[in-house]
Amino acid sequence: MQIVLDNLPREIFTDTQWRRDYSRFDGVETPPNVQNGNAVRVFYRDQAANVFNMTFGHFDSPEDAMAHYERLKGIREGIEDENTIDEFPKPHVIGRGLYGSVALFAIDEFFLEVLMERAPGTSANPTVAIARKALKLLEDARSGELD
Repeated sequence: MQIVLDNLPREIFTDTQWRRDYSRFDGVETPPNVQNGNAVRVFYRDQAANVFNMTFGHFDSPEDAMAHYERLKGIREGIEDENTIDEFPKPHVIGRGLYGSVALFAIDEFFLEVLMERAPGTSANPTVAIARKALKLLEDARSGELD
């Protein structure tokens, strides 16, 4: 998790520019609901004060990562009815609601969540684009391409 954290960009570009939000938990939080593993949650904010966060978790086993994935999927009412995208690793789910959108992934012993607290009103919803960037970072860390 430290390699992922060390390599997270200070800025992410989609239709807008997202900057690390150091005002919230100094930009990084340890999620309290992670069991049998460790995780980090990193916050970003754009010029219009929209906020998203990414949570990267490394669990003791693939079963533990899947249990966390199912738990978070379960607390997002209706998310099981939302879309998946063929190019993403399975299992994953992408959902939208009144207060934002979310992308959840379970990959072996890893878990990834991209949570947009509210969809920006002036640009396209960036959840999928940010999820692609987060998955690439996780893939690079797992393959040893990051130091």
